Amino acid sequence: MRKSLRRTLLLWLLVPLLLLFSLGTVMVYQLALNYSEDAYDRALHDSASDILFLAKESFKNKGRIELPHSVHEILLADQYDKTYFSILDKHGKLLAGDGRLSVPVIDSDDEDGTAYYDDVINDEEIRVIATEFNMTEDGQQHTWRILVGETRNKRDGLARDILTGFVVPQAIIILLAAGLVVLGVRRGLAPLEELRESLTHRSHNDMRPLNTPNVPVEVQPLMREINGLLVRLESVFEAQKRFIADAAHQLRTPLAGLTAQTDLARAQDNPPQTQHALDQIKIVSTRLNHAVSQLLSLARNEPGADKSLNLQALDLNEFGRIATLEWIEQAIERNIDLGFDAPSTPSIITADAMRLRELLDNLIDNALRYCPPGSRVTVRIGNGPTLCVEDTGPGIPEEERTRIFDRFHRLLGTDTDGNGLGLAIVKEIADLHGAVVEVEAAAGGRGALFRVRFPAARSPTPRFPA
Repeated sequence: MRKSLRRTLLLWLLVPLLLLFSLGTVMVYQLALNYSEDAYDRALHDSASDILFLAKESFKNKGRIELPHSVHEILLADQYDKTYFSILDKHGKLLAGDGRLSVPVIDSDDEDGTAYYDDVINDEEIRVIATEFNMTEDGQQHTWRILVGETRNKRDGLARDILTGFVVPQAIIILLAAGLVVLGVRRGLAPLEELRESLTHRSHNDMRPLNTPNVPVEVQPLMREINGLLVRLESVFEAQKRFIADAAHQLRTPLAGLTAQTDLARAQDNPPQTQHALDQIKIVSTRLNHAVSQLLSLARNEPGADKSLNLQALDLNEFGRIATLEWIEQAIERNIDLGFDAPSTPSIITADAMRLRELLDNLIDNALRYCPPGSRVTVRIGNGPTLCVEDTGPGIPEEERTRIFDRFHRLLGTDTDGNGLGLAIVKEIADLHGAVVEVEAAAGGRGALFRVRFPAARSPTPRFPA
């Protein structure tokens, strides 16, 4: 599992926070129970003191311990707990009470000879106090042991009240604190999430520096390094584009000379073998000229070329008709029916006429190259406005439709001449114009349909090249 900054922050904040809150809750809960236990123990001690007082008075008046009924009715009456008591002499003989409480061994170090312990009567837990008392009467010393015990109902009820009255609100506070921590981490990482989103939707050709105003101070050094890398990459790509453009430009002159000399040689009376060789040279030079032209077009329409766009409003209907007419001769040579269809009303767009011509020429050239003789190619202008080139050729498999606009990508199993740059140029020019290129199966499921959706023109004055 990859390390996550959000997960790390949440672990280091939430886990210690929850542990500290839980530890604090347990400690406070235990302290509250101890305080309540001490309070009930003091009440039990008071009951033992009251019984001792009544026992002393009875012994002084009657010479024996005879407690009144008020002991049970007032001192020992409790609507929640059962109370037991016993008064024993030093030999353990029962002097008063029920005698059901067990007798503990009282340590001589216990304060005031008093001890607290737990007992069980009828499967009920009992909290007991045991205290010793020495009294001299008529020259005789008497030692009594007084035991008073009660069930733990009130204590357990108080423990539940403390649990619901303190621990539950504490748990709610813990959950609220955890929620605030999660919210704080999310808000703190929001600028990084925005940065991630901007990078996700950024084109791979976009080398502009990242905008970092909202990025935390700790991340800004990283952003500066990334921006520096983008600047260096842009310079490398610019050098690459200049090299391609310069190389293609330098190749055009000798290729043009080669083509001219080849045409001159082919016009002579040559032996059949020489004529065949010259024909092959002509074919190869034509291919080279086409490749060089596409390399120049690709370099001219690289990202960043929008600064050199010569935008003007033009009528897509008339523009498409003129461009299609110039491909009629090649379509006839290949025995392909090339047609044009447009609405009667003008379709105005804002575009660079030269680059738009390159886009349409590449779409028509691509269709003529891949369609077998007897096929039909139609250039159609639609609403939107849109420019469509539809053919009845072999079509494009659905799994290849997202890749055909990549540079140098060609469909497998085809022996048609090409270098895989035509549709990449179409995509580059469409991006420069803010247009969207789509490809799908033609009507009837046979062939391919390329559709370029343009934004509407802002200028009302249409123009087109003659």
